[in-house]
Amino acid sequence: MIFLIGFMGSGKTTVGKKLAEELHCRYADTDELIENKYNMEVKEIFALYGESKFREMETETLKELEEEEMVIMTGGGSAGKKINRDLMKEKGKVIWLDCPFEELLMRIASDPKRPLVKQKGLEGIKKLFTEREPVYYSAADYVIKTSGLTIDEIVKEILSCLKIKPPGETR
Repeated sequence: MIFLIGFMGSGKTTVGKKLAEELHCRYADTDELIENKYNMEVKEIFALYGESKFREMETETLKELEEEEMVIMTGGGSAGKKINRDLMKEKGKVIWLDCPFEELLMRIASDPKRPLVKQKGLEGIKKLFTEREPVYYSAADYVIKTSGLTIDEIVKEILSCLKIKPPGETR
């Protein structure tokens, strides 16, 4: 299993889908798995039960993942809990998509599907980003600096870190 971690807007979903396509394996998004299991959108879960309940659901989802070749996109706060970091490390490799805050902000500022942006505001999001950076770093097996890279370049960098040749490449 390959787990993608990083702050909201870092490109985990787009990169994860492309990476899974390149590896000819399954892709899963922990937020979507939670939404399907509880038949509620993430923003509804946050509104009704709060962030701590959602984080418990994330942990349960990580525990339930079957051992198989797949790329898993995690929520921005998944790595915040030690148990989640341990589960990811135990089940596979953890890749941090490291993106500068200013770049992230441009991507997430107007996205209504991001409950924490609405809830915390700009200063709160900046604080959250600063708090999460060392957590991502400690959780990651590999750090990919994504600024200025295309999706294809990021995927190639991940494959290189994992020492997996892209399909069709002979070197």
